[in-house]
Amino acid sequence: MGSNSKQTGLIRARKAKSNKKNLKKNQERVQKNAEVLRKLASESDN
Repeated sequence: MGSNSKQTGLIRARKAKSNKKNLKKNQERVQKNAEVLRKLASESDN
């Protein structure tokens, strides 16, 4: 069994890795929403 600091480091790295995928998907979704809102705003100006 490793030291506490080594175990903590591994746990944090594992959590960050899984969170990275979620953040990437969230960023794509936010960009798509922003694009839709810009399109709707330009249509309402006409």
